Amino acid sequence: MKLLVVEDDPLIGPAVKAVLENAGYTVVGPLRDAAKAARVGARECPDLALVDVNLAGGENGLVLARRLWQENGIPSLLMTGFDHHAAEARSFAMGLLRKPVMPDALVQAIGAVGEILGGLRPSSKPDALEIFHGSAPFTAGLPKVRSA
Repeated sequence: MKLLVVEDDPLIGPAVKAVLENAGYTVVGPLRDAAKAARVGARECPDLALVDVNLAGGENGLVLARRLWQENGIPSLLMTGFDHHAAEARSFAMGLLRKPVMPDALVQAIGAVGEILGGLRPSSKPDALEIFHGSAPFTAGLPKVRSA
């Protein structure tokens, strides 16, 4: 499974990448800029984007996640350390992952979303993950997950 990581924190982004690569995922990024992430997403066609909600400067993560979905059919998993329910994101995002997240919970969250993208019911889900049932990725033209 190919993942696009969009995280502007210079410590968190590389840590997320390392954890996911160690778990066997192909990771593009981390990217810190929403405009660049949109261009790279269109070019790389990831199966899922992990998008920080509060990106510094320019577009925020919600705008980026909506753009990735509407323009390229790339589903997103939003990440935030703030109290954010992201109700408006249900039309374009798979869910919300609350930070800080432990490495095993991060891997488990990506596995759960990957199972959903593959048309399966998740075998497990960490407490930090809120899945948006009824979101666009559940109801419309979901891209197929490619193997890593």
